[in-house]
Amino acid sequence: MQLIRPISWEEVFDGWRVREANNPAWIECATKIKGWPDWESWRSFIAKQFDAENRKWKIFQFENPLEEIPEMFIGPYSGWQSRVNNKNHTTFKELLEIPGQFDEWGKHSGVLAIMKGLPFPTELIGIIRKDTDKIVCIEGHHRATAIALAKKQGQIIDFSETPVTIALTELATENCRLLDDVLQRGASKNPQS
Repeated sequence: MQLIRPISWEEVFDGWRVREANNPAWIECATKIKGWPDWESWRSFIAKQFDAENRKWKIFQFENPLEEIPEMFIGPYSGWQSRVNNKNHTTFKELLEIPGQFDEWGKHSGVLAIMKGLPFPTELIGIIRKDTDKIVCIEGHHRATAIALAKKQGQIIDFSETPVTIALTELATENCRLLDDVLQRGASKNPQS
């Protein structure tokens, strides 16, 4: 990856808002599934769990998205982590090595639409966990899955003229337990006890 520049959390969150806040499926997820009054409340809660506004953020550009993105860890969200055994330590590549997951994502209309549209400029959000020096995806799971699936299927996608960037911050080794805490708490307004 290549460092582009430092960035504020406000800029990172604004990009997240642009990508999701007007999407009816994400609004429904926030309000009907997670129980929040709106998209902003839901995603702000997730950001607060990571103390995002008090962290130092930088934008990086992937040099080889087809190689780098499948190696990212899946983020600490129950919907994603319920698919794997090695919680908070499974990459998108490893997810697709699970036969049922490969089959499911290979038929997922949203992921297939993303794959069909590749390459396109986009930005992900992640955290570098310093105990492994691996990136954990915080936002961009469907795009990351689409890119990992394209790689697994042997597609050749030329990203040389199409930047794929990621806003990153670091999580110190002694704080990596935070990811397990986030997974345990979940992102619902009123979690099940």
